[in-house]
Amino acid sequence: MAENEKTDIKELKTEEQSSHQKTDGILTKKINGNTFVTEIYFDKKSKETLKDKLFKVYILSKKNK
Repeated sequence: MAENEKTDIKELKTEEQSSHQKTDGILTKKINGNTFVTEIYFDKKSKETLKDKLFKVYILSKKNK
């Protein structure tokens, strides 16, 4: 990949990120030498809490086993 292509990709990512709202949190997880960075956004109008949402994920994971 040419150096100018790398610069273009960096500029594109910066432009995309600036149009989004501020993240509410960031999770970073390293799996098999790959680092995954996940930005978290919460709907301020939602009636469910993070605890409610995580509980649903937990219940669904138990059902799928």
